[in-house]
Amino acid sequence: MMTHPFHRMLVEEVLRPLRNRSVLFMPNSGNAGDSLINLATMHCLDRMSIRYKAVGPGAKVDGEAVLLGGGGNFIPAYGTIRKAFENFLDTAKEIILLPHTIRGNEDLLQRMGSNVTLIARDVESYRHASETATQARVLLGHDMAFHTDVERLLQSSDAALRYQPAFEEALAARKVDLAALQAKEKVYFARRDVERAGSIGGADADISAIFALGTWPGKAETSAWCFLEMIRTAPPIVSDRLHVGIGAALLGKDCTLHDNSYGKNLGVWRHSLRHHFPTVSFAAAA
Repeated sequence: MMTHPFHRMLVEEVLRPLRNRSVLFMPNSGNAGDSLINLATMHCLDRMSIRYKAVGPGAKVDGEAVLLGGGGNFIPAYGTIRKAFENFLDTAKEIILLPHTIRGNEDLLQRMGSNVTLIARDVESYRHASETATQARVLLGHDMAFHTDVERLLQSSDAALRYQPAFEEALAARKVDLAALQAKEKVYFARRDVERAGSIGGADADISAIFALGTWPGKAETSAWCFLEMIRTAPPIVSDRLHVGIGAALLGKDCTLHDNSYGKNLGVWRHSLRHHFPTVSFAAAA
């Protein structure tokens, strides 16, 4: 299992003033990749002795420090992060958007003041936010999944006992033959949603959807364990799911990553994966 403290330094520096304080944390919604992001965030906050309360995008945040979960939600196709900013901008003391892909939303970015910190997870997002949110603090970091304590999650003595039943139930619900997948020379974990770019001809399973068992505290742990366990026990992987690639990187598994529909995967691979995680290659790296 591979860890690179370099990928954690920027976020830890941003969060350091919050040590021994309480914050509001809005977990990003979504699939098992988002569960991994949110669990990693909880691991990070625990390590830094930051107490947190999970809230939704409609919460009252008057005078509070708010952490918005990382991910790929701050783009025109999705609305959760936008809704949170619209609700929180005028009342929160401080808002920190954890590492995100950022596209569009120019009107909202232009409204942001000095109480907002935006952490981009790829160069294109950083440039867009820097040029548009001129009053906010804009930084370039790495995806929150790199903050996962993989050993804590996968190697605890009772992890399999707690999470294996949900793992098996989720596979059975989708009629996935685990033994058949594990016997393949190569397995295709491909997305089947609006971000699919069509560069992968077939798909054995979309594990990000199969293990979408919840992203909030109490749910994210199970979802993330199932997701990483599937990656850990798989043969070499081909995927257009970003967090399948990141999960493979954390576990030292061979993975060929394809892009999604708008360049998210290539951006993160170039910034965070290609120089530090040799087991993850890009299908058409430029």
